[in-house]
Amino acid sequence: MAKHIAMVNRDGGSAFDALPTPQSGALEHAGWSGVAVEASGLFCFEIAAEPGAAEFPMHDSPDAWVGYVVCGGGTLYSGSAAGEKLGEVTVAEGDWITFEPNTQHAWKNGDAQTRMLFIKRA
Repeated sequence: MAKHIAMVNRDGGSAFDALPTPQSGALEHAGWSGVAVEASGLFCFEIAAEPGAAEFPMHDSPDAWVGYVVCGGGTLYSGSAAGEKLGEVTVAEGDWITFEPNTQHAWKNGDAQTRMLFIKRA
């Protein structure tokens, strides 16, 4: 069973605290789920897409993000605020993705389950 273990400062040393384990939940797009953890000044989001998942539509964020493809892969699209696709790149397991703030992007999953981890400042 998964745990959430927090490494904390205590009495001039370090210690462990057990925190509630984050639970995965379905996202609004068919075939997608995610789980989030916010701690130590960071926001981490693991997202999963099943084979045949609906395309994750064009969107952006006012924050900078770092992403890592844990397994699987697919197509990452660049785009415009109007929702049009301007470019695409194939992304695979082990790839890193960085997003500058306000960069439009969309995702189409490949033929296998994909899991990606995204991190930003909280």
